[in-house]
Amino acid sequence: MSKPSGEFDLTQGLFAGGGEMARRMLALDWTRTTLGPPHQWPQSLKTAVRIMLTSRFAMWMAWGPDLTFFCNDAYLPTLGVKGSWALGARSDVVWAEIWKDIGPRISQVLSEGHATWDEGLLLFLERSGYTEETYHTFSYSPLADDTGAVTGMLCVVTEESERVVGERRLRVLGSLSSRLNGARTTDEVFRALHAGLQDEPQDLPFALAYLPAQERDTAELRCALRFGVGADHALAPGVIGPQGESGQQEPAPWVVAPVLSGAVPAQLQDLQGWPDVPRGPWDRPPLRSLTLPIIQPGMTLPAGVLIVGLNPYRPLDDAYRSFLDLCVTQLASALTSVTAYEQERQRAEVLAQLDRAKTAFFANASHELRTPLTLMLGPLEDLLTGEQGELSAQQQQTLSMAHRNSLRLLRLVNSLLDFSRLEAGRAQARFVPTDFVALNADLTSSFRSAMNRAGLAFRVELESLPAPVYVDLDLWEKVLLNLLSNAFKFTLQGEVAVTLRAEDRHVVLAVQDTGVGVPAAEVERLFERFHRVEGQRGRSFEGSGIGLALVREIVLLHGGTIEASSEEGRGTTFTLRLPFGSAHLPPDRVAAPTGEQPSTQGALPFVEEALRWLPSAPAPLADPEPDGPAQPTERRQVLIVDDNADLREYLQRLLEPHHDVQVARDGLEALEAIRGRLPDLMVTDVMMPRLDGLGLLAAVRESPATRDLPVIMLSARAGEEARVQGLQSGADDYLVKPFSARELLAKVNANLKLSQLRREALEREQAYSAELEARVEARTRELREALDHSERQTLELNTVLASMPDAVYVGDLSGIQRANRPALDIVGFGSMEELRRSVIDLSVQLQNRDLETGAPLPPEQTPFVRALRGEAVRQDVRLRHMRTGEDRVVRVAAAPLRRDGQVFGAVAVVSDITDQVALQGDILRANQELSRSNAELERFAYIASHDLQEPIRTVGSYAGLLAHRYGDRLDERAEMYLQTVQKGAERMQTLVNDLLVFSRLNGERPLPSPVPLREVVQEALARLEAARVEADAQVELGELPVVLGAASRLAQLFQNLIGNALKFRAPDRAPLVSVRAEREGAFWRVSVQDNGIGIAPEYHQRIFEMFQRLHIRDQFEGSGLGLAICEKIVAQHGGRLWVTSEPGQGSAFHLTLPAVSDDGSG
Repeated sequence: MSKPSGEFDLTQGLFAGGGEMARRMLALDWTRTTLGPPHQWPQSLKTAVRIMLTSRFAMWMAWGPDLTFFCNDAYLPTLGVKGSWALGARSDVVWAEIWKDIGPRISQVLSEGHATWDEGLLLFLERSGYTEETYHTFSYSPLADDTGAVTGMLCVVTEESERVVGERRLRVLGSLSSRLNGARTTDEVFRALHAGLQDEPQDLPFALAYLPAQERDTAELRCALRFGVGADHALAPGVIGPQGESGQQEPAPWVVAPVLSGAVPAQLQDLQGWPDVPRGPWDRPPLRSLTLPIIQPGMTLPAGVLIVGLNPYRPLDDAYRSFLDLCVTQLASALTSVTAYEQERQRAEVLAQLDRAKTAFFANASHELRTPLTLMLGPLEDLLTGEQGELSAQQQQTLSMAHRNSLRLLRLVNSLLDFSRLEAGRAQARFVPTDFVALNADLTSSFRSAMNRAGLAFRVELESLPAPVYVDLDLWEKVLLNLLSNAFKFTLQGEVAVTLRAEDRHVVLAVQDTGVGVPAAEVERLFERFHRVEGQRGRSFEGSGIGLALVREIVLLHGGTIEASSEEGRGTTFTLRLPFGSAHLPPDRVAAPTGEQPSTQGALPFVEEALRWLPSAPAPLADPEPDGPAQPTERRQVLIVDDNADLREYLQRLLEPHHDVQVARDGLEALEAIRGRLPDLMVTDVMMPRLDGLGLLAAVRESPATRDLPVIMLSARAGEEARVQGLQSGADDYLVKPFSARELLAKVNANLKLSQLRREALEREQAYSAELEARVEARTRELREALDHSERQTLELNTVLASMPDAVYVGDLSGIQRANRPALDIVGFGSMEELRRSVIDLSVQLQNRDLETGAPLPPEQTPFVRALRGEAVRQDVRLRHMRTGEDRVVRVAAAPLRRDGQVFGAVAVVSDITDQVALQGDILRANQELSRSNAELERFAYIASHDLQEPIRTVGSYAGLLAHRYGDRLDERAEMYLQTVQKGAERMQTLVNDLLVFSRLNGERPLPSPVPLREVVQEALARLEAARVEADAQVELGELPVVLGAASRLAQLFQNLIGNALKFRAPDRAPLVSVRAEREGAFWRVSVQDNGIGIAPEYHQRIFEMFQRLHIRDQFEGSGLGLAICEKIVAQHGGRLWVTSEPGQGSAFHLTLPAVSDDGSG
């Protein structure tokens, strides 16, 4: 049905500029609705529709008795599939699924005339083919007709589904993160997961997790989580197989094998048809489930699966998938943390058990050792006291050594036993009040003699105390003596200080030294059992490794603290703090004072051991002539290296009857001794201060002078591994402590004998090698010279071939024997094997063709074959590139190779000139086109300039005639107009003349002839005489030569250059122009210099371009062609033109012109 034109125009205006919905409204037949045609709508409806259509905010409205539906473009996404038919329909039909929610609100607006407001209202829309969970913030506002009656409703709405659902999922993830963070077992992980999902289960109505069974011989998965589903539900069996078997009467729907194997990242399954599917918070069950792999960090295959029911009212889009992936990732991370925690806990338990077992072993071993030690010490003491008879000096020394080391062993055993008791909490301490100052003064005094002998200052400052200190006397003695012994061992110079003072409710004892100190990273480990600081210098490397650990346990038992501070190279301080009184001690361990004086007998073993660390005079080596011949009865030289004085003396006493012995306390002393005199054999301990045995052995093996020195290593480390390590380090033999005297002597004598045999064999081998080397050298000298000559020739040839950019082929009819890399690239071969075949076959394969005709070349006419016939060939040919199939043009230079006048091969140098040939063709065509264009342009410029001369002369003539006849009748403005016409005609005439000159310069060049340059310049000055006089200019001419050129064009050149100098003169001085010439080889350099306004450097090149002006026309007249004409004239003479100038300093134009030779020619 056609609309009247007026109605059409009105409707178009109503719906203009409203986008898609406006076009739909314009096309809709509104007569089929209760609203009728738009031109009959009330103005209020038109206004509301117009506002809605032009708004970018989502809106819809209902109007009239049927509540006819309108909306704008922004609302279309909310409509979804309904957008194709909703316009003009009844609103209760459009939103039938939510009318129960929105209908009462709309009725309230229509009846009461008041707006409504809802924020984040849940509405289940059917806009995408399914019922969808959506959230909206909107307001319903009343719309009145022209009479003021409420007739419609306008809804302004924002859909917030993504925001509301996204925030809900973020809350779930946050809850999972906080709850899973503290889980320490697998059960705790899944309880935390269950609790985290419980608050907002909308997106996971139910969830199941299955992990591999603990039994390793089964592929079954056991259920670890049931969320939203009961244990007896068919969907949640306790055990499932990878293919879904559950052990129940009905199989479970979960086929997890593809996910577990990594074949699919996730598996979607249809739940429709399964009875009683858990619904979660919704009124309908999930339609689908998703099986996700639980992949722990660092693993490639899943450790289990998480099966989740999907929200029946939300699509499984990217956001939903990301949420589920994050859930399973958090679960996987939590399981990984649990696994790591459990492994660490088990490891800690194993270590604790080992530690307890070790302590128990030490305690038992120490206890068992005390009995045999007692039985050793008793008889030894009886012998030493002389009760069993007088002893010789040697016997006395030997028994004293045995007694000393037995006491040392007893002290170590007691320390181990004390430590095990303290650690196990079974120490029977007895705390009594003591005169703490006197006690510590007695103990420290026992060490003073040792300090003095070591050259150390020993400072003891003990302040009086306000209250008694309760200590166990025996245990406290061990504390102070261990600290003093430690300070003495590691202080090589300086002082050791002991201070005691009261501080608040504590007594503070500090033992400070200026010793070697401890690295910062080691300070915290000083109180660890059996810990040693690697590479630390000291008086000895001996020690049990539990001294400081025992000190710490005893201090803790006394309710005190101990701290260590140290700086490497500056010393160490141990600070102890004990509380006054006994309130901090167990009452049953506190005893009354006995009145007994504390004994310091326990200090003697510590002091005696410390004194043994001090250096003693080394036994001197025998001093036979070092260079004298070795006699069969000569005593051998043996070096003993050990930090234990008793062991050094024992070894020395064993070996001195048979050998000359020297001793050293550590590796550094041993190296000094070796540098003084090389021994025949060295016996060294492994563990020593400063430089240990392994370091000493490495230093000996590095030096050529000592590399063959036999070395026997001594160590307390037994076992095959320790022996292998010592031998691999370069030792000749390895002796484990304790060892017998016979074993030591046997090994020393055997290694000395082996060393002598090796030395004799080496001397024989060296003599034979020297003779053999002389013979071989004589035999090979001649061969080497011949080979050197051949290698030089080959190297030179290979270098030349490799450095040549062109392809080089060397060969004969059988094929190419030598070629460089470009030789393969130019023909498209990948390896030399493709060239090593008949050159006839190669020619056929490469399809050699004549460059001009394109005709195939017979194989016998190819350049290489012709060279094999003895010809020297230079030829351009076409060939096919084997890799790309393209035609390539190459230039071949081939020559025969001759030996004794006979051709035995050929060499060819081939250059790829494909691009060069193509470029030459392009250049030829471009030159032809350029020549044609230039000719046309020149003809046009000449014709245009020539044809313009007559009109311009007419304009100028009539302007002059007008000024002459009627000048007295013209007013001032008319005279100005007339002058403007005359000046314009003059400028036009100048421009046309310059164009004609420029065009003629592109024509034929005149034949050059000798031209006196002075005459040419004077002719140019004659033409410029009027301008020179007007400018009051002075022109100076130097000695000007005869040049080769065209006189007329040179006159034009100098007229332009000097004219420019007159034109661009400075306002504050008269122009001065000079013309000079100077010989430069086959040319004269001519300079035209002025004192004008000058030219800025950035314009030095631009001024030679056509129509380039640096000043406005009102300042300086000109056509903009003068310098372009000059440059073209100079170029026609084979020269060049340039300028040197600075603003305000004048300009100098330099040009070169060909000189006339002595015979008058160019």
